[in-house]
Amino acid sequence: TTKPIGSQRAVILDLLDAARSIPAFPVERWFDMNSLVAARKQAASRVSWVTLFAKAYSLAALQVPELRQFYLSFPWPRVYQSRYTVISVSVNRQVEQQDRLFFARLLFPEERTLTDVQDDLDGYIHGDVYQKFRQQLLCSRVPRFMRRLGWWWRNNIEVRQRARRFGTGGISVLAGQGVYNRLHPSPLTSSLSYGPLDERGQMWVTLQCDHRVMDGAVAARALNLIDHKLQTEVLSELRGLTPAGRPRHLANRQPRSGDSRVA
Repeated sequence: TTKPIGSQRAVILDLLDAARSIPAFPVERWFDMNSLVAARKQAASRVSWVTLFAKAYSLAALQVPELRQFYLSFPWPRVYQSRYTVISVSVNRQVEQQDRLFFARLLFPEERTLTDVQDDLDGYIHGDVYQKFRQQLLCSRVPRFMRRLGWWWRNNIEVRQRARRFGTGGISVLAGQGVYNRLHPSPLTSSLSYGPLDERGQMWVTLQCDHRVMDGAVAARALNLIDHKLQTEVLSELRGLTPAGRPRHLANRQPRSGDSRVA
């Protein structure tokens, strides 16, 4: 018995097609998370591991510009660099009693508080799926040749929109289900995943990278810097959460509205 591939798989098939041409390689290592585990328990509001990694990822991208770059092949090979970071997070939601994979976009985490980033992520996880993922749902109903043309156009022509629409980097994890998701297909220059926390308070963390944009030494430096940012700036902010749910030193800080190279 066969059945047609429905619209719920259309966007994933497009993603796989885009990821097929990327020569990705992983860098991996253990992260000691004991300090962060303790800080999470003491925090006045819940902050997920995804939010902590998204903040550290985006802070690292300020110092490793390759994490904000895209490889462009048309009309000639070149690299485009975004000024800001947008983290794309895989989110599983139920639509018409079926599991569907969507992609939340966390804008400029490096400029925002952990609680603000968490609020955005919670909106994607628990909000009205037809509002939060309206564009992805509409795109899945468009004929295949038009979707592929749209992917090509946005990836090669409207490059200033690319970071905001697709993200500069991705996070895809199944750690909450006790499963590793190390090598997942991604059309982005880099994508991060981590496994479940073990009895030692450690996580195995993987960063997949596009070899056309960065080499192993840069990728290793980026992964080590993400760990450093987790253990310093992110940990400090997490420890400083007030009962109101905001760090005192960031309470009055507002994110930038964006810039023409990303918005």
